[in-house]
Amino acid sequence: MDAYLMFFIIISFIFIMPEILKRFNVPSITSVMLAGIIAGPYGLGLIQPDNVIELFSSFGAIFLMFLAGMEVDNETLRREFKSSIFISLFSLIIPAIGGYLIGTWFGLNFIGALLYAIIFSSHSVGIVYALMNELNLTKSKFGTTVLGSTILVDLISLIILSIIIRLSTDGQNFNVGYFITSDVVYIGALLLTIPYISKIIFEKFEKLHIKKIHFVIFIILISILIGEHLGLHPIIGAFITGIAISESLTKKEHDELLNKNLNAIGYGFFIPIFFFALGMNTNISVLYNLSNVGLILATIIGAVVLKVISGYISFKLVGYDKIKSMCGGLLTIPKISASLVAASVGKELGIISNEFFVAIVVLSLITSMIAPILVKNLVNKYHDSFTA
Repeated sequence: MDAYLMFFIIISFIFIMPEILKRFNVPSITSVMLAGIIAGPYGLGLIQPDNVIELFSSFGAIFLMFLAGMEVDNETLRREFKSSIFISLFSLIIPAIGGYLIGTWFGLNFIGALLYAIIFSSHSVGIVYALMNELNLTKSKFGTTVLGSTILVDLISLIILSIIIRLSTDGQNFNVGYFITSDVVYIGALLLTIPYISKIIFEKFEKLHIKKIHFVIFIILISILIGEHLGLHPIIGAFITGIAISESLTKKEHDELLNKNLNAIGYGFFIPIFFFALGMNTNISVLYNLSNVGLILATIIGAVVLKVISGYISFKLVGYDKIKSMCGGLLTIPKISASLVAASVGKELGIISNEFFVAIVVLSLITSMIAPILVKNLVNKYHDSFTA
């Protein structure tokens, strides 16, 4: 297909679908994913996934995580850090135990059940951040706590996933202690060096916004390349870079760089393509595959119930009311990036069979579509209590 025609179809769907579905209170991210399902190979077949879409989608994921890092209010994050750690550990450990037991029950070995535990425990930073941004809650106490806990869970999940992959491929030759130490040093080095370098560069190019954007992209790519060399997923480096650059900016510089430039690039083009591509690659026909209905039901019910309960209880324990705690529990449900990455890698390495892979795809499809709609309705209904 001609590249211009392909992007015309993509942008048309991205532009039109949210406008139609917002009348039914459907979040934009869900609308764009639905657009990808309809236009993609498992829908009308108007567009086939290719390397170009995959590349733009990867940049979309990177931009999304970088902007999430920049948007987080660092002072509020420090203030709510204890709450975020408690919520993240509580909503990680309980579902992980359930995932491990379900995986073992259906015949997975130790490594396979551990992978299933990671999938159960993972969140979706992309969906949570995009939804918080759409609802204007990223700077609120609740939004910062949700983002902080979600990021910590996905960070831990992706690091453990990296360990599982290395254990599967390298076996006894893999040094877990060295891997974790190098990751901690890498994250610490980014948080210490990037603010210092950024301050110098931003002062030098004070009025040259294009140069600032070039520098930002340059730093993101360097962080990702170093992280990949250490075995870390690119979204980790992008997010940490966002936090680090945010530290070096005044409020005026932050708002100018973010709102006038980077948000326009990210949300204007790359990020919608990321969600559109997620929809394109979602094979909805797996919903009709009843050959392993027991596994699918156990996976969906187990993951959703454990996530909502653990999320609700943890938010209540740190002082949130029933409505915010329910929203917090619901926001732990969506599973897209980390879970699908884990499932794809697990299937490729032979850690899990196709039956488990199908169950995870169905889980990701259902949770990423339904949870944002439920949360948006709750936030709109009790809007005033969420802005504090």
